[in-house]
Amino acid sequence: MSHTCAYHFVKGSAIMCHRCVSAMGGCGDDLDWRMFPWRDCGDSEFCVKIIKKVGSEHNIVRDCESSLMRSTRHRLLMPNLRRHGYCLPARKNDAYKPMDTEDEKVMYCFCNDWNGCNSASKISSKVTIISIVSAIISYSVLRFI
Repeated sequence: MSHTCAYHFVKGSAIMCHRCVSAMGGCGDDLDWRMFPWRDCGDSEFCVKIIKKVGSEHNIVRDCESSLMRSTRHRLLMPNLRRHGYCLPARKNDAYKPMDTEDEKVMYCFCNDWNGCNSASKISSKVTIISIVSAIISYSVLRFI
């Protein structure tokens, strides 16, 4: 019995993220969450959204941190500093230009505040919306008291 409870607690605490690339329909700047439902990320601490600028276009990858870390390319490019709400440029590992450490054309955005948080076009936009709704509700409640 105790093993079952422990399993459910550990399993329930894992973050769930969208996992797709923008080459798939519905995974561009605006994510169609019905086509790409949340996936369990197991031991991941963060959901990640990678934005790569190619000319005037943006290529987007959404995935779990642990899945991306299995790829040598992402292990080398992913910023060492990972915090909720941070969008940081990719690291450059160029032996010919050791002082050139960041690639501004590739951004890694991290979040872990809610399941599917890597769906947001801008991570901070959700905080703004929640703040506005909270203010309206507070004002409405206080008006009737």
